[in-house]
Amino acid sequence: MKRVALILAGLLALVVILAGVVYVAFTGPGDIPPASRDLANLSREDRAQMEEAGEYVARAGDCVACHKSPDGLALAGGTAMETPVGSIFGSNITPSRDHGIADYSADDLYRAMVYGITPDGGHLYPAMPYTSYHAISRADSDALWVWLMAQDPIERPNRPAELIFPFNLRPLVAFWNLIFRSDPPDQPVAGLTGADTGNDPVARGRYLVEVLGHCGECHTPRNLAYARKPDAHLQGTVIEDALAPDITPGALARRGWNAADLEDFLAEGLSPQGVMTFRMFPVLSHSTKYLSPEDVSAVAAYLTEGAPAPAPPAPNDGALTDNAPGHALYLGLCAGCHGAEGQGQPFGSVPLRGNTSAMFDDPLNLVRIIREGIPARHLTGYQRMQEMPAFADRLNDDELAALVNYLRQRWGGHDRALSEEDVAGASG
Repeated sequence: MKRVALILAGLLALVVILAGVVYVAFTGPGDIPPASRDLANLSREDRAQMEEAGEYVARAGDCVACHKSPDGLALAGGTAMETPVGSIFGSNITPSRDHGIADYSADDLYRAMVYGITPDGGHLYPAMPYTSYHAISRADSDALWVWLMAQDPIERPNRPAELIFPFNLRPLVAFWNLIFRSDPPDQPVAGLTGADTGNDPVARGRYLVEVLGHCGECHTPRNLAYARKPDAHLQGTVIEDALAPDITPGALARRGWNAADLEDFLAEGLSPQGVMTFRMFPVLSHSTKYLSPEDVSAVAAYLTEGAPAPAPPAPNDGALTDNAPGHALYLGLCAGCHGAEGQGQPFGSVPLRGNTSAMFDDPLNLVRIIREGIPARHLTGYQRMQEMPAFADRLNDDELAALVNYLRQRWGGHDRALSEEDVAGASG
């Protein structure tokens, strides 16, 4: 056993050494384009304009969702991102000298966003979505830097990642980058700011979805190395115990989405298909509700480009008799808010007729919503949704399965009934 242990230790040492070699030889900072303008000599007017543009880039990039502290301090870090190998915590990106990014130059910020490499040569874990940000325009990165440096510094220490071995060895990220990280585009991209912002709505939507919005980071399945699968882009996966659904054009159409509904969902958090829940609600709160109407339309245009006509499943009233126990539970627990025909109440409870959660093949989100409930939501403006109570303490596994099956069969287009074990296993 000692000999095996020595061999394993030697192999580990070799891996670390090789990681160091790769670190130096293959994952250096890379070439970066020059700054979009002379940032050291901005006029007061130009600086104010760049700060405003940088705030918009931060909104579009959803920076606060990951970098907010648990006590609500924006950009002070500490938000936990749960992965199968442990937790990674958002860092302090205020201009704090001791804990933040006060020493970052505009080049340093661009390098971190595009290559995942810090000024001291360290590697960021790819929970920082540099695999998406790699195509950010230099003008957008510069505007973001100007805005970040104008924020109040918050003296809050960063929390180290809590990952299992060997994922806690940062030098190994160099190997990961060598295989999975993309380099910036050869040609400059049209971003949101600067001289060339482009005038093609679909192209602008692509930039917002694929780069700044980094939607693929949550909506794309990952391989054993936790890298996104390129052949399953945006096809949905389970992340942080919730289903981030397939948002490809065909899948959206099969669930009844059109561009107008997507615009409502992104801008207001509410559409005929449901309300934002789980980790999508912070996306609304910190990002999409701040996008201009033109940019919301651009995102919707990109996500629905080439989609067939929406074709959601038709309601199946046969479920009333085929699943009588589920129907009785629905009338007793749900119909008071959602209506006997699933019509819902405006700004009180969402319709279940056409609800996306009932259509997913994976029942995870539907089961969690019934078990855990949803807190009251302030969406946008005066729009609010009332609290949905949790039913975990009122339903046994048999009753929960009957109710879940009823919703899926009546409004979700599903024929197969889930077993108690299926439903019990979808616990998040």
